[in-house]
Amino acid sequence: MRRYETTDTKCPKCGYVDEEGNWTTRTDGRRIVYHHVCPSCDADREHIFRLE
Repeated sequence: MRRYETTDTKCPKCGYVDEEGNWTTRTDGRRIVYHHVCPSCDADREHIFRLE
């Protein structure tokens, strides 16, 4: 569950590269949600994967 912490570190809005990779992850059993807030511009991103 640490995929985005190491692969998607560049903010698409401002270009800042977050070396700390501060993505959070949560699941409800039917989906996995990766969430990140850019420390430079506060852009909010989510990646949602549905489990079937």
